[in-house]
Amino acid sequence: MFVIISGGGRTGAQLARSLLTENHKVRVIEHRKDVLARIHKELPTEVIFPGNALDTQVLEQVGIQDAQVFAATNTSDAENLCLCYLVRERYHVNRTIARVNNPRDAWLFD
Repeated sequence: MFVIISGGGRTGAQLARSLLTENHKVRVIEHRKDVLARIHKELPTEVIFPGNALDTQVLEQVGIQDAQVFAATNTSDAENLCLCYLVRERYHVNRTIARVNNPRDAWLFD
């Protein structure tokens, strides 16, 4: 399975590690320099792509056209919701997963 993860924080990095141990193809998109430095120590370099996942050029560089699953694990609920919508509508990725940080926002993701 080919999975693209937006956000390399704790949640995204842990998800990537779990998927890699199960021999899935994984790409992690991250734009924060401090997080990039940390995940380069935890994940194989070929899995990590610096950039903002809201940039369609970045999504296309990591291969969103071929992705079977997209996971938005950023710290912003609004960003996660926008990313899942964009990926579903523009790139026709049927399975999207969004991290909900604030329980009050959960209804937006139904």
